[in-house]
Amino acid sequence: MRVVVSTSALQTATTKLRADPLARRCLRVWQCMDARWFQIVFLLSFLLVGAWARDFALRPLQVLLAVGAAVLTQAAWQWALDLPTKTQWGGYLSALVTSLGLSILVRAESDWVHPLLALLAISSKYLIRLGPPSCKSHVLNPANFAAFLAWAWMPGAWLSPAQWGSESLLALWFIALGGLVTQRIQRRGVSLAFLSAWGVLLAARLLWLGYTWNPGAAMWLQQISSGAVLLFAFFMVSDPMTTPQHPRARMAYALLVALAAFVWQYVWYQPHGLIGMLFVCSWTVPLWNQAWPRPRFAWEGTAPVRNSPA
Repeated sequence: MRVVVSTSALQTATTKLRADPLARRCLRVWQCMDARWFQIVFLLSFLLVGAWARDFALRPLQVLLAVGAAVLTQAAWQWALDLPTKTQWGGYLSALVTSLGLSILVRAESDWVHPLLALLAISSKYLIRLGPPSCKSHVLNPANFAAFLAWAWMPGAWLSPAQWGSESLLALWFIALGGLVTQRIQRRGVSLAFLSAWGVLLAARLLWLGYTWNPGAAMWLQQISSGAVLLFAFFMVSDPMTTPQHPRARMAYALLVALAAFVWQYVWYQPHGLIGMLFVCSWTVPLWNQAWPRPRFAWEGTAPVRNSPA
């Protein structure tokens, strides 16, 4: 049986929906929600599916200590500097995002590693700040900085970014959530530019090595859709506070990160190319902003404050 819905009927239903006070209120709340709430849902999905469902090296106490240390450090800096944002919830959402991100990536033998990394990551937002006055901000993505310290410096700590596997349903879920987050912060183009460049480079490598369609295509799909790559693309390289503010500069920056990570990992055969090269490339962001200055990004629902790290 074929059901035909006329255009007038659709327009009538849409008009009624817009006229409904509850629907309007819900739509207004949805549009005004801080994008960091979506980031938290995104990261919790990774944490629950990857770390607690498959990787038993991460203990719940380590996550709780990381969250507590991040929030307390954020509060200490804001109150010590008497920032106007000290009573706003926005900065504490950022601390929660950072603590969840480092909990996903970092594993350690001791319980003190995660809270120490959280303290250093949050403190870096206040201590390492560069750029022109219009968009001066912290240089390093806090979660990436914590992961870099765990890999390069912290004794008894290591990175565990690949415990999610590459099942298609999980990949689609992560892409959907990640796309929603980057759309809300107007950074979807950065994620897509990075994924496109990374995918092309991986495909070129497989062709260079002489792989045929089978098993080359399956290998490429597994590499491009891994949890580590999706987390990096939708959470780290697209961070609105530590990427260039000019749209074209952001695209070039994403390509630079992809190329540097590829060379580090597949030409020089060094580990953790994405984490390491994002840390290195982050130091170029003030130069991008100096060359193409734009007003600094401000989170929705948070009053923009000059030079505020949040």
